[in-house]
Amino acid sequence: MSSDAGSDGGNDDSPGPVPDSVVAVVLTHMRPGLAGQVTRSLLDDEGLRPDQIIVVVNGPGGLDDPSLEARVRMVRLATNTGPAGGFRAGMVEAFSDPAVRWAYLCEDDVGLFDLPRPRLAGLVARMEARPAGEARAGAAVAYGRTFVGRGTHTANLVPAGDSPDGFTPVDVACWGATLVSRSVADAGVLPDPAWFFGLEDFDFFCRVREAGFEVVVDDASARAVAGQQTGGGREEALRGRRPDDRAEAWRSYYHARNSLALIRRHGRPGWYGWQLAYTARQLQAAGGGAGRSAIAHGLWDGLRGRMGENPRYARQVGEFGTGPGSPADGDGAGPAR
Repeated sequence: MSSDAGSDGGNDDSPGPVPDSVVAVVLTHMRPGLAGQVTRSLLDDEGLRPDQIIVVVNGPGGLDDPSLEARVRMVRLATNTGPAGGFRAGMVEAFSDPAVRWAYLCEDDVGLFDLPRPRLAGLVARMEARPAGEARAGAAVAYGRTFVGRGTHTANLVPAGDSPDGFTPVDVACWGATLVSRSVADAGVLPDPAWFFGLEDFDFFCRVREAGFEVVVDDASARAVAGQQTGGGREEALRGRRPDDRAEAWRSYYHARNSLALIRRHGRPGWYGWQLAYTARQLQAAGGGAGRSAIAHGLWDGLRGRMGENPRYARQVGEFGTGPGSPADGDGAGPAR
């Protein structure tokens, strides 16, 4: 959402009206500036009407402009339910209107990545034109990953060229900017709030595929942000706007814990050994005692099957320069998104 790059390789994402059957869901927690940026991009770049935008506020936060809040549809959750609970609430709200066929799920920091814009109208048109039709078209992600058979480790998939319809199947993805079909929700597949944070998106996309739907990556978008999906590229994209993953030790707890849950639900027994080896490397690479403690505690709770929020591991800093928790102190404590 932060690039004016057009589509490549034959994809037709030229500007055009977004159908009335599409609603965007922006999920935010403690990032009013970033959430405001994404919301304005949906209005100005994608051409959505204000009533086609739902902003779900996970506990504290909102948008950086009260007049913007007054224009769009605001859903304020009393407590922080994590991205799993937040996107679940957004999907339920979006699809409560029987005329809505597609929900465009946007993380509040997705505007920091160089996705082509506008892309939504063309993306919807191409998804609806696929030979499989809407019945099998579960979700189209902006950047996706494939399992490599070593625990929950995945590799970023960057299509070398366009497939005939501009989409390539993937296993999982981050939420990013994802188009989800109503058919998925009608089949009872919604984000599971028990995951709270950490691989909750992987769990969702695994369940979408297990329910018989396709998860595909938009080839042009994946190539546009490929450099920002590496560790270094991601850090550079986030620099100066929000803490990177290394500054938020609390994230390591949920990743270690929920990796075991992902194996239990969607993996194979042989993945456990790989995952333990991966966790050992993470412990060695952790930048300090807080990170190592978070990983060890997450592993222990994962073995015990604990899920949901652990108040000990939560976010303090949402973004730099605006809103609660700024300036950053990088200690990784406080409310999670």
